Amino acid sequence: MNIEFRKPLEKDANEIATWKYDGKYSFYDNDKTEAKKEWASNIHKEENTFVIYNESEELIGNFSFDYDDDGHLMLGVQMKPSFTGRGMGTEIVQSILNFGREIYKFDKIELLVAKFNKRAIRVYEKLGFIKTEEFIWNVNNEEKEFISMKKVY
Repeated sequence: MNIEFRKPLEKDANEIATWKYDGKYSFYDNDKTEAKKEWASNIHKEENTFVIYNESEELIGNFSFDYDDDGHLMLGVQMKPSFTGRGMGTEIVQSILNFGREIYKFDKIELLVAKFNKRAIRVYEKLGFIKTEEFIWNVNNEEKEFISMKKVY
């Protein structure tokens, strides 16, 4: 699969803001709360955020690299709903990590994933991430179980 990473444009933000997921994955809907809607609508203004396009010029996802309060580099990934569960996750996340290492020169990276998201957890584990912590987090006005994962190079 040929994918390309770009800085998001306003048109990308407008599309991302409409993404809705099925079933339990609706937790990730980009209009879930005003704060989430605001974030999605302004993704094109975020410094360390990128969008993913496929060879057909379709927007298929977005990701970001940000430092948490403790100075750890964190990865966030979101796939377009119609592209989830199609077996592309490992290849896409590996490409994101390769891209990120070129820019940010990291030797370790962390991420947070909802515990129910077994598909994403499998992808991350295949790529060498290990679980470091489980905790409850209030996100989008919901108490959810999350897993912290880390990959060291």
